[in-house]
Amino acid sequence: MLNTLRNATTGWTAKILLILLVVSFAVWGIGDVFRAGNQTSVLSVGETEVPLTEYALAYRQASSGISRQLGRNLTPEESAAFGIDQAVLSQLISGAILTEQARALGLGLSDQRLARLISEDPSFQDASGNFSRAQFANLLNQIGLREADYIAFQEDAAMRTQIVDAVTNGIAVPEAYEQALGLFNGERRNVSYVSVGPAALPEEPAPSEEQLAAYFEENKENYGAPELRGLQVARLTPEAIADESAITEEEIAADYEQFQSRYGQPERREIDQIVFPDAAAAEEAAQKLQNGATFENVVRGAGRSPADVSLGLVARSDISDPALAEAAFSLQSGETSGVVDGRFGPTILRVGEIEPASVQPLSEVEGDIRRALALDRATQTLDTAYRTYEDARAGGATFQEAADEAGLTVETFEAVDRSGRDADGQPIDGISGESELLTEAFQTEPGFDNVPIQTAGSGTLFFDVTAITPARDRTLDEVRQQVLGDWTAAEIERQVIARAEALANEARGGKSLQAIAEENGLTVATANAITRQSGAGEIGAEASQAAFAGGKGTIAAAKGRGALEQVVLQVDEIAPPASPLDNVNQTEIGQVERQLTDDLVSSYVTRLRSDYPLQIYPNGIENAKSLIR
Repeated sequence: MLNTLRNATTGWTAKILLILLVVSFAVWGIGDVFRAGNQTSVLSVGETEVPLTEYALAYRQASSGISRQLGRNLTPEESAAFGIDQAVLSQLISGAILTEQARALGLGLSDQRLARLISEDPSFQDASGNFSRAQFANLLNQIGLREADYIAFQEDAAMRTQIVDAVTNGIAVPEAYEQALGLFNGERRNVSYVSVGPAALPEEPAPSEEQLAAYFEENKENYGAPELRGLQVARLTPEAIADESAITEEEIAADYEQFQSRYGQPERREIDQIVFPDAAAAEEAAQKLQNGATFENVVRGAGRSPADVSLGLVARSDISDPALAEAAFSLQSGETSGVVDGRFGPTILRVGEIEPASVQPLSEVEGDIRRALALDRATQTLDTAYRTYEDARAGGATFQEAADEAGLTVETFEAVDRSGRDADGQPIDGISGESELLTEAFQTEPGFDNVPIQTAGSGTLFFDVTAITPARDRTLDEVRQQVLGDWTAAEIERQVIARAEALANEARGGKSLQAIAEENGLTVATANAITRQSGAGEIGAEASQAAFAGGKGTIAAAKGRGALEQVVLQVDEIAPPASPLDNVNQTEIGQVERQLTDDLVSSYVTRLRSDYPLQIYPNGIENAKSLIR
């Protein structure tokens, strides 16, 4: 089920998701349990039926994560390639087996407990943290789930949780493992090393024509010309069809007068207020003020501090009580009001600093108003332009003719590849980031009236494929400079690696790193007290791994931090941590505990598999997929 519906009860929800994901579909050997006939369920385990809606929700959830990474919806072919069908089927089989076992054990959940679990779900709570029936119904409606189905799913999930709790209760990582992990993480090493890069080579390599041709033939697939398509694109957005020239000076002036508050700062006043418990107390305070008492004395007499009564510098619209707003904005600076019948009780007000209203002149905001009015008018005509375009295309108009009738500007792109680049591999402004457009454009043919693409902000993107240039192999002459650069980089890397390995062999033969460095114009450096985690930042990830692959005296050559850098290193000292447990990462321990839990639950579910008959209904699966499309 959807993550949105499982945010409520974090502990048991996580276990439910665990149940559904731990078992690989390969465990089941389900090839011989497919059955035809059942159209309302996708599978059954004993008496437990998995309905079409549950499959649809699980499928949607599994595909949505990949879709978010790709930035677009998956095609059916891509979903199959990612194995979503089998993964979802395995997930539902695992859940159904545990549900059937829960029923066999007589497990259950009281209505009161189930209601509390649902009401505690933050997804269904209002701003005050209370369960909102309207929000509950609205969310279920958004994901296409009936209330009864959701409650049934949650009841089954809660029963599965009881089984998982029993199976995994008391799981903990052994102390010996934590000690070993602490020793592993906390071990420190001192390493001496020399860096070998392109500068260590006698000269930059240059290929012969035969070498270059051979390299090109071996890597020919890297230099092919991609399929290119000619495109015409018309964007129907408020910005695209807005016509500022159609906005008159009279319209601008009228908007300025009507909404003048948008173009300036309203008058603001520094206001203090004392709210009294009753009219008698308020009248007594007002009399003290008339007799010469200061406002501060009255505040103290009411048991308040200056901070308690200050509203700060506020505009009239900031005061929700009309009576208080009227009184406050009728006083002069430094004046105190009489008793005002406020919403929360009798109130006395004082006005301090007054900040006058300020308004930008029309000449300064005229351009902004013109643009805003043009956009507003364009937004109101989007539907008309859309229908005009569609009617024109339905009547046989070309793409250009339909766009012209709808008042749309057509952008023409002569040659675009699947990533939005031109024939030379350069990004094309205006189309390079349009992943959905490019995906759709490369799935159609010239002459088709393509389905418009909806864009953010109620916009629409119309497109037409005008030409297709098939992918082809390029000749060496077409990509000579690129091939030469690639060959040179590859040859430099090969020679640097060979040079570093030769120096490492000298060190293994007994020559000191210092002597090797002096003979080759290199410098010996040291990396002291590095750990498996910190070493990557000092000498490079691969070099750090090599430094921890052997004991004291280990000599190795490995890739350093630089792109073409190799490191020849020697392990000088090894120091275990004084307190291994201080080097234990609790995140790692948590991962190990989850793996142990996975193994136990997987083994348990596999054991149950032999106790309950499993049937899968292909027709039901197809029906469930129809709910997704």
